[in-house]
Amino acid sequence: MGRKQWLTAALGMLAGGCGDSNAHTTQTPPPAVQAVEAPKPAAAAPVPASAAPSSIDDVGFSLRLAEAGPYKVGELGRVVLHLEPRGVFHINQEYPVEISLSGDADTSFPKATLARSDAAEFGEKHARFDVPFSAKAAGDHKLLANVKFAVCTPENCVPDERNLSLALAVK
Repeated sequence: MGRKQWLTAALGMLAGGCGDSNAHTTQTPPPAVQAVEAPKPAAAAPVPASAAPSSIDDVGFSLRLAEAGPYKVGELGRVVLHLEPRGVFHINQEYPVEISLSGDADTSFPKATLARSDAAEFGEKHARFDVPFSAKAAGDHKLLANVKFAVCTPENCVPDERNLSLALAVK
């Protein structure tokens, strides 16, 4: 008996059940397992800037855009943006904070992008930006702010970007 035949016979005996040379068992291979990706949780749809709230209360911070009126056509008015961390969080003093401002066609901003240096107050526990704007026409106007910032715990920093909007009446 050749080596190949001997190996085939030995494997046949093992597969056939301990020496029963007449047993011809055919083993059906297990069904192939297909990798199926686990379902992912649905991501929250980003809020369009035009539908953004005027304030956001999160676990690590509170962010709000507030009126400081009354407002008159052609005069420089202001709104106030507040960022306050909560609990063990603090505002990252080194993160490049940026606030991009926009509004309807009748509103304008002396400066459409604000940075940390534009803040009226900027500390670890509170940041305040006085945001100047003017309106060329009376009526309701919507101001939009895209705010980039970071809050941190002693162990971890969390960069974030949020949209706020505020409806204002100008007379």
